[in-house]
Amino acid sequence: MKKSSPILRRQEILQAYDHYLREVAGLSLKTCDNHARDITHFLEAVPIGQPTELAKLSPVDLTRYLTARSADYQPASLRQVAGSLRQFLRFAQQQGWTNQPLNLAVPRIACGAKNDLPAYLSQQELDLLLDSWDCSRAQGQRDLAIGLCLARLGMRAGEVAALKLEDLDWRQGILRLNHSKNGHPGTLPLVVEVGESIAKYLRAGRPACSYRQVFLFHQPVRPMDGRAISQVIERALRRCGIQVPRPGAHLLRHTVASHLVQNGASLKEVADLLRHRHLNSAALYAHVDVAHLRSATQPWPKEVRL
Repeated sequence: MKKSSPILRRQEILQAYDHYLREVAGLSLKTCDNHARDITHFLEAVPIGQPTELAKLSPVDLTRYLTARSADYQPASLRQVAGSLRQFLRFAQQQGWTNQPLNLAVPRIACGAKNDLPAYLSQQELDLLLDSWDCSRAQGQRDLAIGLCLARLGMRAGEVAALKLEDLDWRQGILRLNHSKNGHPGTLPLVVEVGESIAKYLRAGRPACSYRQVFLFHQPVRPMDGRAISQVIERALRRCGIQVPRPGAHLLRHTVASHLVQNGASLKEVADLLRHRHLNSAALYAHVDVAHLRSATQPWPKEVRL
């Protein structure tokens, strides 16, 4: 009887882990793909040919692996790899492939605060961006509607791309999200500005076709994907001469959250709007409320001479 090749056994490990991420953890397709990429590289580099070989791993192996990866990654990206590895090793212990909590041996990646602070647009820059689309043209109507979904509702690029005609509940004034990052459906208020912009595009700009997705490429007609949604924002930023470290759709998600905090919204309210599962995910926006932080500080006591 032939033994299974190491490559085949690695595929079995990855298939079992992918099933866990999708069906048990309920993560989005993109997040599952990111985990699969990180763990595929890990299993090839260690190397691991079959589940039982995971028990041979030591903390030194894990540190050595991440040290090697650090040559090609920025700290924030390396921290994501370490997170993927940590979650995989927890799964491996649950499966009985290891009898040690190796996830605790994955080193924490130091990441300076400057890597965590989200870039965002000022109110003037945001106004300039939203005014930059020519709404006398069908593409301009589409792009403004996309921009408002991102800038007013804090939607992700993938959520905007996945939006279908039946997800717009005009009577209830809500927008349904069936393809959110965490895999759970949700709803957002269909605020007047966003609803009017989408309605204008649907009536006058969107090509007649059988596709159910709201936002389409016009030549040839086909649904847009998340990357295309981000490119709409990238082009507008260049057109306006606005330079940011990471141009794209997520910039507007950071912008709406940052503006909410500056205008007095609590981190809980921001987390609810952005559909974060954990409040800590919204904590990085606290740094933008400079005025509130200043009011909380006390003057340094002066020296009193007697």
